[in-house]
Order: sequence, then C-alpha cells, then structure tokens
Amino acid sequence: MKPFRLPGVILLALALAVPTVATADPAAAAAVGKGPVGWESLRQLDRLPYLASGTSTRQYSGFARDGSNNDGFDGSSSCLRQVAAGCVIAEDTGAGQIDSIWFTRLRDGVPDVSETGTITVTLDGTTVLNRSLKDVTDGKVGAPFVHPLVANASQAAGGFQIKVPMPYRQSMQVVVQRNPFFYHVNFRHFPDAEGVTTFNPADQAQDVLTTLRAAGTRDPKPAVSGATTNGQTRPIGAGQEVAFGSLQGPGAISALRLRFVGVTPSDAVLAGLRLRMSFDGRTTVDSPIGEFFGTGLGAYPVKSLMFAADPAPGGWFTTWWPMPYRSSAAVSLVNASGAPVGDVEIQLTSAPDTKWSTALAPGGPAAYFTAESHRGKTTFGDDWMVADQQGRGKLVGVVQTMEGVNRGYLEGDERVHLDNALSPQQHGTGTEDFYEAGWYFAGGPYSVAFTGNTAHEVRRAGCAQECDAVYRLLVTEAISYDASLRFGIEHGMQNDWFADYGSTAFLYTQPTLSTRETDAVDLGDPASRSAHQYADGGAESTLQSVAEGDLDSLPLTDRVRSGQGPISFRLTVDAGNAGVLLRRIADQAKPYQEAAVAVDGVPVGTWRQPLGNPKMRWLSDEFPLPAASTSGKSSIQVTITPTAGAPAWTAAHYVAASIVTPYTPTAAPAAPTGLIATSRDHSLLLNWTPVPGATAYRIYSATTADVPLTPANLVGTSPMQAFLHKALKGGQQRFYNVVAVDAAGNVSTAGSATGTPKIATVSDVDADGKDDVVTFTRGDQADVFVAKSTGSAFDGTEKLWHGSFAVGAEIPATGDFNGDGRDDIVTFTRGAAQDVWVALSNGVNGYLPATKWHDHFALDGEVPMVGDFNGDGRDDIVTFNRTANDVYVSLSDGSRFVEDSWQWHADFGLPGELLDVGDFDGDGRDDIVTFTRGTSASVFVALSDGKSFLGTAWKWHGRFAGGTETPDVGDYNGDGRDDIATFTGGDQAEVYVSLSTGTGFTGDGDDWHNGFAPNAEVPGSGDFDGDGRSDIVTFTRGPAADVFVALSNGRDFVPNPQALRWHDWFAANSEWPAPSTLRP
Repeated sequence: MKPFRLPGVILLALALAVPTVATADPAAAAAVGKGPVGWESLRQLDRLPYLASGTSTRQYSGFARDGSNNDGFDGSSSCLRQVAAGCVIAEDTGAGQIDSIWFTRLRDGVPDVSETGTITVTLDGTTVLNRSLKDVTDGKVGAPFVHPLVANASQAAGGFQIKVPMPYRQSMQVVVQRNPFFYHVNFRHFPDAEGVTTFNPADQAQDVLTTLRAAGTRDPKPAVSGATTNGQTRPIGAGQEVAFGSLQGPGAISALRLRFVGVTPSDAVLAGLRLRMSFDGRTTVDSPIGEFFGTGLGAYPVKSLMFAADPAPGGWFTTWWPMPYRSSAAVSLVNASGAPVGDVEIQLTSAPDTKWSTALAPGGPAAYFTAESHRGKTTFGDDWMVADQQGRGKLVGVVQTMEGVNRGYLEGDERVHLDNALSPQQHGTGTEDFYEAGWYFAGGPYSVAFTGNTAHEVRRAGCAQECDAVYRLLVTEAISYDASLRFGIEHGMQNDWFADYGSTAFLYTQPTLSTRETDAVDLGDPASRSAHQYADGGAESTLQSVAEGDLDSLPLTDRVRSGQGPISFRLTVDAGNAGVLLRRIADQAKPYQEAAVAVDGVPVGTWRQPLGNPKMRWLSDEFPLPAASTSGKSSIQVTITPTAGAPAWTAAHYVAASIVTPYTPTAAPAAPTGLIATSRDHSLLLNWTPVPGATAYRIYSATTADVPLTPANLVGTSPMQAFLHKALKGGQQRFYNVVAVDAAGNVSTAGSATGTPKIATVSDVDADGKDDVVTFTRGDQADVFVAKSTGSAFDGTEKLWHGSFAVGAEIPATGDFNGDGRDDIVTFTRGAAQDVWVALSNGVNGYLPATKWHDHFALDGEVPMVGDFNGDGRDDIVTFNRTANDVYVSLSDGSRFVEDSWQWHADFGLPGELLDVGDFDGDGRDDIVTFTRGTSASVFVALSDGKSFLGTAWKWHGRFAGGTETPDVGDYNGDGRDDIATFTGGDQAEVYVSLSTGTGFTGDGDDWHNGFAPNAEVPGSGDFDGDGRSDIVTFTRGPAADVFVALSNGRDFVPNPQALRWHDWFAANSEWPAPSTLRP
C-alpha cells in the first residue's frame, strides 16, 4: 500500500488566521495592474507573489455539457461555433493573454493531431499563427514555438502543448480546421489594455527558452543582490519537530534545498516527513516532502521550472518559489513517518529587501507563499478538493498523487469556482488532460518545465494497485481570486471512482479581500428593480435548472429576465474603487449572448459570452468596468444594449463588485431572504436569494419551530444559494434557519423557512398519501381496475378506471408523470412500435384517455421501468438494454417524455440479473439497483445525480436475494432512504430486509416476516396506510384473487405470521397487478 495514504494520517487544509485590521491605509495599496504580461510573465518570476485584482483566468474546453464523461469523445461540445476557417475553440473581446493551449486525439490508436488540421490564432485582427497543428507542436514553426514552449505526444505523454504567452489588446480568436475533440485554452482577461503589447511572433525570446531548457537545474528567477545561503544538518526523531532556520526581515527566501545525508529516502519517509514554514508568525506551509517537491510516490527524478528532485543517494530536493516576509520566516521538519529519520540537511538562500515591508502589509499588493496539502480517500459524488481558500490570492501549481484499482480515476475533470461564482470559471475534460498529457499518460513518466507524470506504479514499489504522481505549474496561467477559490477535481467519470488521493496546491495568499460587493439587483423582485431604477423591454420567466461543476446535481429555481432591447439600472459602488466587476447570473440556454456596455452613457466595451448549455442552464460570468469609468463615483448608471441578431440577453441577478484597497470585513453579511423549501420524495430542496459578500451558507434544521444555531442542528453547508436536505421522513414538517458567512467568518442573522417532505408513493391514484392497488388485464380485454386504500383495506369491489390500456403483451406500470401527486399509468409497447402511452389519473374515478408520450423508447426485449430520476416531482422512464448493458432515460416535462436515447449508464445490469428502481440515498432522485441472485447473491447500485447514474461496480451488499428469491425495493423503516427486501416464496415464505445507510445495505438481511407470499404469489411493496413506511402486499391471483397486506412498524411486517386480507377479489388469473415485483 502506498505510503501517501497511511492509516490514521489526515492532513487538513490550512486554516489561515484573519488579522483584526479592518481596512488598510490606501497609500499601502499600490496597484500592480495585471502583473507581468507577455514574455515578462516568464522573465519576472520573482514577481509571482504580487496579486492582480480584476484580472481573471478563464478556460474553454470540450467538457460534456450534460455532465457526463463525453468530454470530447464525439466532439459535440468541442466547437464554440463554426466559421469559414473551421472550428472556433476560443475567443475573447477586450484585452488579455493566451497562456496555454492543449490538445489530444487518436489516429489509428496512437496520439496524433494531424486530423485536426491547421491552427489559426488571430489577435487584434492580425493572424499571428496559421500552421498545421502537428507542425506547431513538433516545433517545426521555429522559435518561439519550440520545445519546451511547445510539445508533442512523445514529449508530453500523449498531450500536445502550446505554452507561448500571447497577449492581445482588443480581441482574440483561436480556430482549428477540424473538430479537435479534446482540448483546452487557458487565457487571462484584463480589465483594460494599459501596458499590453500585442504578441509579436517574430520575437524568439531566446533568453526565455534558455531558462526553460535549464528547468530543474537552476533558479529561473532573476539574480538577487545580497543573497546568502545558510544550512543546517540534523536528525529527526519519530514525532519530533526540528527547526532548520529562522530569518529576520524584511526579505525573501529564493531557494530551499533539502537532502538526506548519505541515504535514499524511503516512500514512507517522503510521505511522513513534513515541511512546515511560517511567515510573519503565520504557518502557510505544512506539506509532505515528496509532494512538495513533485514526487509523491517516492524518490523519482523531477525537473520542473520551480522545483526539482534528484533521487540519487544524497541528491538534493530543491524549490525556487519566491517566499517573501515582512519580519520573520521559520522553517522546520515534522516527522510523522513513525520512525526516526537520520541526518537531513536544509539550505536556505535568502536576501533582505525593504520592499516587502510595504508590499506584504495587510492592504499591500503581494501575498505569502502557501502550500495547501490534503490526503485521504475520495468521497462518492464530491470533487477531491485541491484548494479551498478564503481571501485573495492566486493558484500557481498543483502536485497530485493517486491510487486506485486502475487508472479509471484519471477520467475526472477539474472544476474551478472563483469568488463564489455559481458556475466554474474552468471546467476540464479529464485528469491527465488537466496535467496536459493524454490517454492515461501515453508514453510513460516524464518531467519537464511545466508538467510531469513523475511516476506510474502498478503493484510494485509499495503501490498496492495502480498509482500516479503528477504535477502542473500554473505560472503564466495563474488562477487569481479576490474573495474565494474552490479548486476541485473529479475522481473517475463522475466522482464515482473509489481511490486514495493526496494533493499539494501552491498558492500566494492573503486573508484580506480586494473586492467589495457593494450592490445587487434581484431581477425577480419588483422592489429590487424599482430601487435600482431598472428598466428593460424584456419578458420574465421562471427557470429551474442546475449550474455546471461540482454542484451540478443541486437544482436552483429563480426568475429570469430576457430580451433584445436596451437594459439600464443604477448600482452603488465604492467611491474609492479601482474599477468594478459587473457580475451576472444568467440563463445560458443559448450561446453567444452579446451586448454593448456603457457606464453613465460612455461605452466601455462589448460583453460577449460564447458559452451555452441547454441542459445546465445557470451561468455566472462577469464584465470588468474600467477604473476610468467608475473611479471616484459612489454610484453608476449601467446600460446594456444587446447586439442585433444575437440571442436574447438574460439575467436573474446583477452584482457590483468594487475593486478596493484590500480589507478585512468586520460587518456581518445580510441575512438570506426569499427562502423556499420545496417538497420532494424523501427530501426538501432549499433555495434562497444570494447574499452579497457571502462565500458560504450554514443550514440548521429541526422538527420544532425553534431552531437554535447549534452544532446539533447544523445539517450542512453550501457554497451556493441552494441546499438539498436528504433522507427525511415523509410527512414530517421541518423548520430551517439559514445564515450567510463571509470570507472573514462573519455570520449573518438567520433567514427562515419550513417544509414537509413528500410521502413517497408508487400507486396512489387519488393523492391521499396511501398507495392503492391497480391491475391490468392486458390481452384483448385491456382493462384497468383500481381498488383504493382506506389504510386498513382496499375499498370495495374493483373499479374500472380505463377500458383500453396495455393491449396484448405490453408492459404497464404506475407513476406520477405530470407531478400532480396522483399516480398515473404508463404502457410500453416495445417490439417494432417502441411507443410509450400514458393515461393520467383524474383522482376520482378514472384515467383520462391515453396519449402517446414517446415514439421510440424501450426497444424489442429491453426492460422499462418508472422513477423520478431528476427529482423534479414528475416520474420519468428508464430502459435497460440487456445485451449491451446500457441504460437510457427520458425525462418527463409533465406532458411528454422529452429525450430520445439519453444514455445514463453504459454498463449496468448483466443478463440474468433482476433490476429495480429506488431512492437509496434519500436525495429525492430515484437510483437503479441490480440483483445478481444465484450463488453470488450480490447487489449493485448506481446513484442518480439528476443527469446520469453514477458507479459501475458499487457493491452495496454481497449476500442478499440468493437463488431464485424475488427482491423488491421500498422505504421499510421510513428513514427517507429506500431499502431492499427479498421474498423467498415457496413453502418457506420468508421476507428478509436490508436497510440502506445511503452508501450500502446493512447486515445479511433481517427476517421481517415468516409467512408471506408463498408458492407462486406475486409480492410487492407500497405505503398502504400512509405512515411513510413501505409495507408489503401479495396477490394470490388465479381463481382466488385475494390480496394480503402486512404493515411495517419499522422493524417487522405485522401481523406475523398471518397477514391480513385486504381484498378478496382483485387481480384474478394472470392479470398484472401494481405495485408488484412483476418484470418483463
């Protein structure tokens, strides 16, 4: 087992202390503008500690817009649009800089970009590159487009890179001749063009190339006068912290070297020995030695631009990150390896420099070097969090270590959320893609200036399964943030791969903020529109959708304004601003929304958004208003005029984020308003209006109206204005208090809401909360009969509710397809017709005439079923292709099933297994389960995230429903999570239940009944008394046509052993009753 996941070692994110200083002297906040631009980005690496407020790092990529793993495989999301020259993969209006372009694709099974054709880069209307992409990445264009500023697959482990920094003043466009499939383009967007010179391809930048070619062998920064090097050699006992240097400032460490005297360190030592560094009394580095130097799997060679490792005995581990301090710096090693470590030598190179006294002041422009390290097991459904920071700063590099059963963990995408944005500013296409390689690091380990796969181990060298160690420097494409950063990366296709991860993020951080959200317009609130003199000629509608990123399963409902006429409104800004970021929450159903922006009648640029997503429609974006138009003003009039011919301009909220002298917030944010708790099966969905300045929300809940803000009542946190409270008892009212928290930890007063989760039903025809029974005669007769539940019996004789439904051998089922609380009926014709017909319940005495809701679903012998897979309160349909093991879903919009062949899983339910549907984690979305039965008797689950089923081989039970037993699904203990039951049938007639924990089914199955559904009776599950617990029913069918029910008390089904007869003539002969375990 790899040492990077030693049991008992848990590495937490650094908790940075917040100074008590409220606001810095404006004189101390000398603006640094954009930081180094163009080639200076690589020449002035000593300026890495300086931050640049208002500059944003953005990315275009071919990530799947539906949240699946189709991140470029069919190219459907790889072109922003088509132009005469080909496929547009990136474009920008205004000033900025292209920092990194990456591609990969296969040709005859080998990484090759020949079929992508030419790449054309146009800056400010001038073409600066127009050449075969293969020629460019092979270095045939010549300097500066030569290695290591470009790389082909043999130089970048299956990736194709262009790392030449290319600034522009007015516009940028990157076009490739043909669809590239897999790519990303990272670029910075500047608030203005001051100091920016358009890239000149004739400038070969030979000095930069020389520096990069020497990566890993020498300090890449400019020489510093007065620098001295001092060292110490000391042993480190188990559990000890040993000091290796203390420096007085102001000054900066320019290099740190470490070596193990006379020995090669073991994997356990490199994982357990930690480097701890503090600057001006605050610890910002506490990281395992191996990962800190880029080699998390053991002693392997590393030659990056900013750190290096020599694995030879006595070889040096070196870092060249600039590490400034105002008054002091301290370096120590902490031995958590569990064994003594012999002599370790550390050398520090530093130089005094008075500029850091001002630059690192609380309101100054520079920040402290920080390494945020984590280690542990991945969490199903959640991104692995690489960096989670409050305050201002920038991310400049990542090192990651991974172990799993195989390299399936590399399918995960990176997602970067900045300044509490709803949607990510960066969304990649895969883990090795983020590290700018390809095809699981084709070609094997490598290490160069910016990227590396330093080790790959398969069941050797301490790796129990399969392991990778990787890094990427983000020097030119540093990710800046003004208030908060969340950098996460998926593990597996959709956070469904169980693995052990370690990561170390390199940043420059300050706990202060550099933007102040001074005003916000809620366009769905007439009072807010009036207060901000808002005017437009557009329309208003309600949108329920999700945003891309880690929280893409959390629905958000809000009002959206849209139109193509001028929009105007007034915003309060900070009079001392150095520019304002105009932020928007919008509906991105249509790409290329575009508008001219003016401030107080003066044009300031064009706001163009090429991104679009018809499935995940919420989008956060921003437009920088230059200081020349906002400085010295306490309010501004903004006019947005959509471009003629462009799609309608949309917005739900606008926020003014004033760029200000860095400060620490002292006042609490406003209380959340507009709280709504929407009832779902097993759960409640909370939405509220976003609070300016909030970076997180805390949600408290209780079953009584008094909800103290105590840890006992804290049910969760959220970085956005939504929260899903899962696994709740149906019908039990919940009360909520929600508070907003800002980057400094200030907490608002609470906003309140109340709601009651639905009692989940499967055949409740009249919406009284109790499941009824339905029977389909099928064949030529095709009648449908209903008997309603009274809570203690099924009432009277069966009633005819439909006279022509489910003809012949069609497959009928029940479900609430229009979301009115009454369960309707559906039938699947299958075969050649492949139609799906629905008849809605009138709730009283019948179903309405059947209408066709789909004309191409559940082909031939596929297995169709019903469930609410996206949690919107309307049941959808699913079909299992038993030959290819595919699973397809079509969602209900209340009047039809809208999708055709939307694949939600590609490997589930093998031939011979029994399939079912249920909400096993209690989130209000139905999941899928398969029972292998037979001798293996295993149970596998794939959870729904609202757009797909996650997990391929997630075994929730290893000994349940063996032989020919009949399994079923229901919430038998009423805890808000569906459980599993199995009916032995035959003479034994036992019923066993295994309860869900949300991640598995407990025990070997408890015996809940000793005489139920004997012989060939047809059992089923439903909540027949409306108490929120699923009961069991059995239909004798045949000439007896009796119906017996045993009610759940949460521990057993009673009465036991003799269940009560609830009906004496229902579902005769071979009719198809519901709810039951009958399957096609």
